[in-house]
Amino acid sequence: MPETLSLPRSVPRVRTSSGGLTFSGALSLLAVAAVLVVVSLPRLRGLALAENEAEARATTQLFAEALRSEAGADGRLPTWRELLRKPELAGVLADGELVAQGRLLRRHGYLFELTRLAPSLSVPSAPCALLAGAHGGLCSMLAVHAWPWAHGATGDAAFLATAGGAELVHPNEERRQGLEAAGRDLGTLQGWSATPR
Repeated sequence: MPETLSLPRSVPRVRTSSGGLTFSGALSLLAVAAVLVVVSLPRLRGLALAENEAEARATTQLFAEALRSEAGADGRLPTWRELLRKPELAGVLADGELVAQGRLLRRHGYLFELTRLAPSLSVPSAPCALLAGAHGGLCSMLAVHAWPWAHGATGDAAFLATAGGAELVHPNEERRQGLEAAGRDLGTLQGWSATPR
């Protein structure tokens, strides 16, 4: 019987990454991370939009309260610079900025505008109580209007708070956003509703 040579069997080498993972393990880990990102990003975006809107609503109310105490008996609309001198608004410019030659304030993805509502708004298109809120009087026609800087990216809804204490929200289907939405008179309150307490 002839003698056969048996060659030593080589053990297949498993390729590992520098961290000690196998190549297939690293691919699996990468796939899991990709799925987490794809699933989490829309949720995180939704949470960020909700946070921006809640912040815009609260900020609009804060500005309206300051507007009520700043407005004189003549119902004069103060400027942003005058309003921001109030102690309760001292930190606003730390995370906000005046834009459009000081006519608007941009903060947390929203633009804020001080405005005087047309007296006609309280007669044909809305009950007086809706605009007057708790404080009524001349100051109810002074208001703070807020809308998103970039609709869908920094927020969706628009907010309106009067110095009289009314707080309104609009779903903003027309997608008012950015600087181009500034200075538009509110000719009607159609689509606006009282902010839920």
